[in-house]
Amino acid sequence: MATALGVQPDSNGNGVTPEVHRMIIAAQWHNTGVIDGLGVTGRSDLQYDVAAGVAVCSKGDADGKTLAYWPGGQTSAVSAGDASNPRIDLVWITAHNPKAGDADNSVVVGVTQGTPAANPVAPALPAGCTLLRSMRVPANATATSSATATDSINYAIPYGASLGKLGENWDRRDFTGDSTAKKYWYEQPITFTLPTDRLVEFQFKVNYSSATATSWEDTAHRSEWAVGFQLDGKDLDHSCANFVSFGAWETHETSYITTVTAGTHTARLRTWLQNGGAPAFHYNPSTDNKDALWCGRRFIIWDRGAVA
Repeated sequence: MATALGVQPDSNGNGVTPEVHRMIIAAQWHNTGVIDGLGVTGRSDLQYDVAAGVAVCSKGDADGKTLAYWPGGQTSAVSAGDASNPRIDLVWITAHNPKAGDADNSVVVGVTQGTPAANPVAPALPAGCTLLRSMRVPANATATSSATATDSINYAIPYGASLGKLGENWDRRDFTGDSTAKKYWYEQPITFTLPTDRLVEFQFKVNYSSATATSWEDTAHRSEWAVGFQLDGKDLDHSCANFVSFGAWETHETSYITTVTAGTHTARLRTWLQNGGAPAFHYNPSTDNKDALWCGRRFIIWDRGAVA
């Protein structure tokens, strides 16, 4: 029989078991990851420093999650850098549990050393461990102070929370685009990482006019310019938008929401001139209320929450 967290044990001492406690914690977090602190830095020797902090850890979905506090300290030592090639080390944290076969109930930080290669890949993360940082160790390194982080910190996400802005590529040029109709351009890439499957919004804003127009009031000449969103090199279904501008410098916007799986992805724009004159894109660096109208081409990706 299970009982609730926050309810006192009965006269027989029956209350919330560690297993139930872990399942309650798991319901509050979408993923394992860093909550606070736990920054990884190199040293003048072959250990890594891990700052004090808290992480969400797990030995698997069926076992729930734990909240692990680390007071700060060092990992074990790794080997010096290879004579010719770099490698990637993984610094991690784990919460030991004797009932799961561990020798103690300690919170431990450690490091898994990668294999040197011209283009190194990260080693497998040990089971039950939460990644703190991937560190690239250059060839001939004699201390971890020369190692550099290869990616951003993987933060734990509270249930229902948003990650906010995932990335942005703002083309602040004032220029005229290509005049070749139906020629595709692949532009403004953004790479982002999701810890869980998420609803993601792709948002694009552009200000442009027809390069063939003679004045702002010229409606005899037009530019029909199109843009679509791609994810990992493939079109997002029916995400394209068709914009039409004449002589006036018009602002156009489009957005698209879809489910994106956990992992690292690269989004980009597929653009082309559909018909008419070349698009003349307009940007002004001013921040006042008049000239700041000319936004150039701004591509932003937003997290809109977990997939239900």
